[in-house]
Amino acid sequence: MYRVVFVCTGNTCRSPLAGVALRGALGAEADRVDVTSGGTAAWEGQPASEPSVTVAARDGFDLRSHRSRRVTPEWLRAADLVVVMERSHLAGVLSLGADPERTHVISEWPEPGAPDLTVYDPYGDSLEAYEETWHRIRTHVARIAPHVLEALRTRSA
Repeated sequence: MYRVVFVCTGNTCRSPLAGVALRGALGAEADRVDVTSGGTAAWEGQPASEPSVTVAARDGFDLRSHRSRRVTPEWLRAADLVVVMERSHLAGVLSLGADPERTHVISEWPEPGAPDLTVYDPYGDSLEAYEETWHRIRTHVARIAPHVLEALRTRSA
């Protein structure tokens, strides 16, 4: 099983959205990938924010059962790929034991990335801000998914 961990701050907006976006982008191969999300400062057990649930549902994704979790060193060490939402999360996950070779900022990987298309935290902002965040996450995940699929093919060979 290939393991991907998405990390944001509270695990109620960006990282759960990235998780469902990746599962969707992987299609039939999604069952071969363990996609987890967590927050560097998450309060355990919080539901996904209502605007996140709304924007995901418009594209057929269900976040209603999501509950926030704080990212753990165990998840990070076991991950094949750790994707953080912004540079400020990078130091936090590296200090918890994430492998620097397998840890990337969503807008910067795979290179050359789209560093001008940052994924800021929409928490508490308008529905339009969530829509823009969702659009940016889906754009980045579309670049990431082929690399995950290639890693799966490599493992199967």
